[in-house]
Amino acid sequence: MSLENRIERGGRRILSSPLWLGLLITAFLVIPVFFTPEVPLWVGIVSLTTLLPTVLGCTYLADYLYRRAVGSDESDAPSPDPSVTEEEPTAIERLRHAYATGDISEETFERKLDRLLETEDIETRRPRNRSDGVNQETDLLTE
Repeated sequence: MSLENRIERGGRRILSSPLWLGLLITAFLVIPVFFTPEVPLWVGIVSLTTLLPTVLGCTYLADYLYRRAVGSDESDAPSPDPSVTEEEPTAIERLRHAYATGDISEETFERKLDRLLETEDIETRRPRNRSDGVNQETDLLTE
């Protein structure tokens, strides 16, 4: 899984949490108090300190009750975006990464890339069933 996909999935999880909803509701209720000229500042601070825990507690309770009623849990919920899936990197991606990090030389990279591309052409022509269960791409990377 790429870093971009991890950030996207983490961002979605954070934005769908009851914490952000509770903070948004609290801000909606308290911010007008701070901008009203007739209301002293201490009233805004007291309303913020009393409303914030109350609203957060209510949003977490509502989220818990909703998840319990629906029967879903974050751990088994499907990803909302089908493009955000955990995929194992292909052999070519692993080879490029090894070259980019300096683990292999340029000539080794080119030799292994040529062999991978040749193997890919052969595999697209006819499917290969190996009895030992080892992936051809993995064999080429470990040479």
